[in-house]
Amino acid sequence: MTSSRTGSRSTGWENEGDRAYRMLLVRLFSGEYDALTVMKLKEVADELEAAADAFEHVANTVETIAVKES
Repeated sequence: MTSSRTGSRSTGWENEGDRAYRMLLVRLFSGEYDALTVMKLKEVADELEAAADAFEHVANTVETIAVKES
């Protein structure tokens, strides 16, 4: 796997994570859930979104190193 494919794949995963996060927020604030459940699930969703962003940062760093070493 080349670094450009790795970067493209990680960006795709991060974009997919962003879409899932937005869809979750839409559902959470649709009125389907009580306020306490919304607060709890939003906290979980925020942490997952932060993890996805961190993964993208790591992937970009690895890609940069791979390009410099090639």
